[in-house]
Amino acid sequence: MPNYLSEMRSFALVADHGGFSAAARAAGVSKARLSQHVQRLEDALGVQLLHRSTRKVSLTRAGEEMLVHGQSVVNAQDAAFDAIEALAKQPYGSVGLTVPVSFGEMFMAEVIAAFQQTYPDIVIQLDLENRYQDLKSTAPDIAIRAGLPDDPDQVAIPLGQYSELTCASLTYFERIGLSPVDIRVPKDLEPLDCLVNHHACRDGKWTFFRDGDATAVPVRGPVSLNHFPLVRDAAIAGRGVARLPRYLAIPELRTGRLIELLWSYHALATPIYLVFIREDRIPRRVRVLVDFIRDWFRERPDLLGAWRQG
Repeated sequence: MPNYLSEMRSFALVADHGGFSAAARAAGVSKARLSQHVQRLEDALGVQLLHRSTRKVSLTRAGEEMLVHGQSVVNAQDAAFDAIEALAKQPYGSVGLTVPVSFGEMFMAEVIAAFQQTYPDIVIQLDLENRYQDLKSTAPDIAIRAGLPDDPDQVAIPLGQYSELTCASLTYFERIGLSPVDIRVPKDLEPLDCLVNHHACRDGKWTFFRDGDATAVPVRGPVSLNHFPLVRDAAIAGRGVARLPRYLAIPELRTGRLIELLWSYHALATPIYLVFIREDRIPRRVRVLVDFIRDWFRERPDLLGAWRQG
């Protein structure tokens, strides 16, 4: 059966305004279009709905009946669209998010709490996982990753850079009878106790860059760990020198619990991206979380950007 919803809407408009000209002005459409719609509806029903005169129109008996039922259909459609539009304004549902472990421990509780103040109906399924997850075949909708994905089907939004700072506590230097100013070049680290993350430093060397030159020094120490927050805690406790992601190091440098060494050198920086699958229509619950995370880090550029002590 043909759909005559547009025709019923035009008929109701003409009936409400008492004529085609007034209805056309109110709706911002042509008088001819309204006339065509009403004529099409009359032809489909096989009855006359309006008495037409040069000055105004009035309803026939069939027109009165049609207006009652037609208006209820139009109102039902409007109510349905209003309800869906309200849902669209306040998105809901679940979004899967996979994040590297230490990065997630550092940031995601705060990010999610802030996000859900604005979007309380979105449930975030957070997975802290260092293992790579293929977004095409696994549950997460969004990933935070170091390095640009080599996949044209993925969208990658830059959040900043992953880099590491060399740090230690004054307690450690007091214990070994040296001063931080004694550490002038990377080679000065070789006799020191270095706290190595053996997942991030598989060859047992830390590489430093300055003025286009690279220097790699072997590092060893009393403990080898695979989790940066544990490396940070060991450094704060005075157990040795650590190389920490800047997002873990900066809060401790600001409080003075750690101090930066070799600040004129830098480690290799790797871009950090917010990644999701390219689609013609991204679910709004995913889109708003992507935008929120991007903006959250843009407002805190020192966490994943340039920072210098002093």
